[in-house]
Amino acid sequence: MGLGRLNDTAMKLRQENRALSLRQLGAAYGLGYVRIKQMRELSGFPLIAGKIMPSDFDQWRLTQTGLSLPRPADRLRSAVDTTRELKSTSGSRVSWRQIANTLKDEAWLHELREGNGSSAV
Repeated sequence: MGLGRLNDTAMKLRQENRALSLRQLGAAYGLGYVRIKQMRELSGFPLIAGKIMPSDFDQWRLTQTGLSLPRPADRLRSAVDTTRELKSTSGSRVSWRQIANTLKDEAWLHELREGNGSSAV
């Protein structure tokens, strides 16, 4: 099997989460065969009857590196993404400038209601 064909087959199997041989695993993840053989000796390596499921390998790699939980940056990014989903009543996206101006206006009105404004009355 040619190298290009091996890579194509391995990537297709990885995307479909189907079992990969060690050689296909190396091609799909861009790892050398010697490195895959070294990893195979580590505890918990998800090898069953000479095959590996990509999802099991991904999870194993996360636990090996201590990244089984979402990173704080991912949580922050998801919070920012939900903030960007704010919509105006017309259905168009609200710009950050509009949000900032609205907050400034609300703060100014709040100061007037509390009597903290600089009115000369």
